Amino acid sequence: MELRGKSAVVTGGGNGIGKALCLALAGEGVNVAVADIEEAAAKAVAEEAAGLGVKALGIATDVTDEAAVATLADAAWEAFGTVEILINNAGVVQSATPLADTSAADLEWVFAVNVGGAMNGVRVFAPRFIDSGKPCLIVNTASEHALGVAHLGAGLYTASKHAVLGLSDVLRRELPENVKVSALCPGIVESTLWRASERRQETYGGAAPAPAEIGAFMEQVGMSAEEVAAKTIAGIRAGEFLIVTHPHSVRFAEARWNEINRAFAEQAPRHEGDERYDLDLIMRRQPPG
Repeated sequence: MELRGKSAVVTGGGNGIGKALCLALAGEGVNVAVADIEEAAAKAVAEEAAGLGVKALGIATDVTDEAAVATLADAAWEAFGTVEILINNAGVVQSATPLADTSAADLEWVFAVNVGGAMNGVRVFAPRFIDSGKPCLIVNTASEHALGVAHLGAGLYTASKHAVLGLSDVLRRELPENVKVSALCPGIVESTLWRASERRQETYGGAAPAPAEIGAFMEQVGMSAEEVAAKTIAGIRAGEFLIVTHPHSVRFAEARWNEINRAFAEQAPRHEGDERYDLDLIMRRQPPG
């Protein structure tokens, strides 16, 4: 996708990967609407982006609220005249907790932001993109977790990122040719994701202290958000569905595939006529309705 002259909306744009993406896009000549649950952060990034010579808008947005996402879309179209790129980047992670010890509020919060937020973006923006008839793009931020990382203590986050990859995979097949979909799957990044609990909405239990030791670790070992943004821009230009950033992550995908392949070889090997249960082939022959 050619970027210069386009307009983009980035959720979770006030810090980390989102901020880096906003500034990288602005550097490519893309107008940027910076959406974040923290208004001050959104406006600060928008001001920095505007300094790169593009139009920029900072707006407070809670992605778990579809009406708020619709307001964001209206503001972006009003400011730029059009929007061609949506990056559903807003995300949270619960404090390190074994799955059996997580609460219902933890589950609702993580999925409401990571999965529900992405779907709110899809429901609001996809129809507009379709109607425009122009080349458009939806990027959903998943994670290396979606490729096969069983991250102990972050089971809810891991499950939510699998869901983001799954919905992205379906979405790219359901949308018309003019609307492309990408799934960004980064590894550990130097960001403030670890502080997500400090911004937790009252609906999902309210704010809680963030584990400073985890934050210090992420800031020490994580890839810079700027490098992730640069790799994302390259993936967008190349039209990739999977945008990956951390080379080591391939070993997680390989381990996942090896386990799947071995399970089928031992338990359900291919044989003549087995396609009778292939739902994809069945649906092609007998589409619903």
